[in-house]
Amino acid sequence: MNTFKSYLEAQDKSKSTIKHYNSYIMDFLGWLDMDNTEAENATAKEVLSYLNHLQNKGQENKTRAIRLGVINHFFEYQIHHNHRADNPIKHLKIRGTKHKKLYTTLSKQDLEKIYTSYEIPTGKDPRANRNWFATYRLSKQRNKVVLSLMINQALTTVEVNRMELNDLRLREGEIYIRGGRKSNERTLKLKSNQIMDLMEYALQVRQLFIPYQENQETKRLFLSVPGAGQKKANDSLQIWKGLTHEIKALNPKLINFKQVRTSVITKWLKQYNLREVQYMAGHRYVSSTEAYLANQMEDLQTDIDKFHPMG
Repeated sequence: MNTFKSYLEAQDKSKSTIKHYNSYIMDFLGWLDMDNTEAENATAKEVLSYLNHLQNKGQENKTRAIRLGVINHFFEYQIHHNHRADNPIKHLKIRGTKHKKLYTTLSKQDLEKIYTSYEIPTGKDPRANRNWFATYRLSKQRNKVVLSLMINQALTTVEVNRMELNDLRLREGEIYIRGGRKSNERTLKLKSNQIMDLMEYALQVRQLFIPYQENQETKRLFLSVPGAGQKKANDSLQIWKGLTHEIKALNPKLINFKQVRTSVITKWLKQYNLREVQYMAGHRYVSSTEAYLANQMEDLQTDIDKFHPMG
């Protein structure tokens, strides 16, 4: 169990999660011991019997689904350490549990319009003589680059926040995305126009943010400007509420930036295989990627209804 704990720690699971996972697995292993079954030899039959046991104890489907997920993790750990060859419950689901709700997808044209419609004011702007205009324009220039990464690489707001300057690998035409507690690290290709925009931002625009920073030696890629009543910007990127509001004004279809990520991943699933998309999205488990297949099927049904209407 200490090894399983180390396996979970390597996946950046929180202490609370590891504690619960260990507790659930110890209960499952105790159930197997009652039937003299080694964990390495456990099959779907034993797992189903255990889930039935939990149901008889009054556990709801949602709770049993969590237990099933933990056992699934345990079997994957066993495979990782060559204790077993396969995961007998990889595709086992409990009916009656609510799946993660995914957002209505935005089309490729919608995503492109979000980016192209977001304008950076010029020196000819009638507000250019205002004392706040310089920082306002800087924020717009930064936001345009951020939007490009979210629309093309499906980055989350958390991933954008923690990016550092040396994560840019512009010579190779790539960008490195740091892993976190809920995501894997990955290196993604940049589009040609992104390379030029990121180079301009890193070498020119970002430098104009530095005087506004409390820590002027910061390595963070995307920097903030001071808010109202502030002399210096704090060490966090607090743009999301305002940027969401701006984008909604340009495209009322937008709900939030999770919807943008959902749309990009769904589009990827039409172009690449499941494992490739899992890597590109930074999902720890392929089941997370599989959840987006529901959106892909809904898009397909929409196309069928559009081009082959019945009646």
